[in-house]
Amino acid sequence: MKKPVALLLLVFATLSLQAQDASTALSQFFEGKQVVVKIDMPGTQQGIDIYPGKPNAFDAKAYGKRMKSFPASLRSGDAVMITTVKVKDKLIEFQLGGGGFGTFGDDTNTAVQFTPAPKSDREKDLENQLSNTDDSDQKSRIQRELDYLRRQRERDDQRNRAIAQQAAQVKKMQVDDSRMKGGSRFNLKYDGKVPPNVTPQDVIAALSPYVSFPAQMTGGSPADAVPPPAATLQPAVMSQSTGASSDPSHGLQKGMHQDQVRALLGNPTNVTDTDHDGLHVHSETYAQGSTLIHAEYVNGILVRYSMDVH
Repeated sequence: MKKPVALLLLVFATLSLQAQDASTALSQFFEGKQVVVKIDMPGTQQGIDIYPGKPNAFDAKAYGKRMKSFPASLRSGDAVMITTVKVKDKLIEFQLGGGGFGTFGDDTNTAVQFTPAPKSDREKDLENQLSNTDDSDQKSRIQRELDYLRRQRERDDQRNRAIAQQAAQVKKMQVDDSRMKGGSRFNLKYDGKVPPNVTPQDVIAALSPYVSFPAQMTGGSPADAVPPPAATLQPAVMSQSTGASSDPSHGLQKGMHQDQVRALLGNPTNVTDTDHDGLHVHSETYAQGSTLIHAEYVNGILVRYSMDVH
């Protein structure tokens, strides 16, 4: 029985070495080269699934769902670098521009938890007093204070619920922005294991309907080469007017970082912090002439601001 086991181990070791050799060969051939995509690509590590050798190699349904669920990180005609080519058990990952947002270490969570504030000890005490007194005047006094505390708690809950919702929107904007900058990938999927003798030409053939490869990679003529990417137009930096703005909050926008707000309005004149069951709200007040600007932050991001004119 030892010989068959040893033979199986030898076969597995041979296949593993072949897979490593294929992965190394593909990495050395592709990585660092620039290509042009012929199709919009979703901003997610899920990428686009391709099934080489099948009549319907392109999974259009999965593609449509991902394009609806995620913003596009690459548009048809975009030039992008091949950053990683990795051979796994049943697929080849062909990563472009970083491989897509959502890999290990990427924060994709956009939820901000809100928990209603519990009753205060004073509110509980008043409820106990109300149930244990028969004096009508005392009942009226207790009920008035109790109603006030309840309304105050409801207002605080409403305010903090709105802050949590705005913070969640800001986090979603940040995640979407990261997705648009994180690249994407093609997943070449096989029914069985990836063929151990897979070559760069096999990968090019599978991806050629969706990617334009340069002539030096395909062996074509220089006329078939990938055109250089168009020059990126950098937006001109807008110079700030030297005159005083009539709007003391000029340039202030939700979603700005706390450091950006301070650079715009200066150091705060007052700072407070509140914590409502895990929702930490940091508030700052800035003096702008006769106007006080009150700003509220969650995770360092501006979620609300208001102005008081004196």
